[in-house]
Amino acid sequence: MNSGHYDLNANFGGSSFPIVIKRLFKTPRNLDFETATWEMVHLIFKPRKAFRSFYYQRQTKHQWARDDPSFFILQVGLLTLSSMVWSLVYGHTFFGFLKMMINMIFVDFFFYGFLVATIFWLILNRPTFKFRSALESQVEWAYCFDVHCNAFLTIWVVLYFVQFLFLPVIHIHKWIGLFVGNALYCFAFAHYFILTFYGYSQITFLKNIQFILFPALAFAVLFIVSLFGIDLSSVLSFYK
Repeated sequence: MNSGHYDLNANFGGSSFPIVIKRLFKTPRNLDFETATWEMVHLIFKPRKAFRSFYYQRQTKHQWARDDPSFFILQVGLLTLSSMVWSLVYGHTFFGFLKMMINMIFVDFFFYGFLVATIFWLILNRPTFKFRSALESQVEWAYCFDVHCNAFLTIWVVLYFVQFLFLPVIHIHKWIGLFVGNALYCFAFAHYFILTFYGYSQITFLKNIQFILFPALAFAVLFIVSLFGIDLSSVLSFYK
């Protein structure tokens, strides 16, 4: 510990990265899918309550990153199911289904997740964002990836599930489709950064992290601008 805070000494080149790899690809004997499901439900409907629960649980473990891969297994399962359903709707071949599954899981979820986690890991471990009494404390890279996974759940709900339900409405009229599609994409990405802010705000030695909310404001402005004819769904869609 350091000045009353947990010393998260893991770093990208040290133990943090191998741990996250092991928990993603090596299934332990005991998986707690019940807790993982509870986390997902509360992240969707009561995110603040979910993050408070994460904080209390991880205080007792002296570790912020998850040590149970159940949440990731469920998340990858939901993405696989989504790629199957979307492929059936669009009449994809088997190879088309594989392409969509790769886009959803390995590009959207893992690649961008690793990229975003690394960016926040580099930024938030700078002294500028730490209290003077906790300059030696380190944010785990694995926790940064956990934050991405928590926030990505809203991407799945809004863009992979709700958008699917709204497809008949989107095709009624061009402007209606533009409004609904852009609203879904802007809300999903804005909410992603709001949940990301909630995640990092649980780490008590961090300060001045309100900048994480700036992209949410940017997407609110982008939504208004996009209504003048920019179809965000065609630009950002995983379908392509």
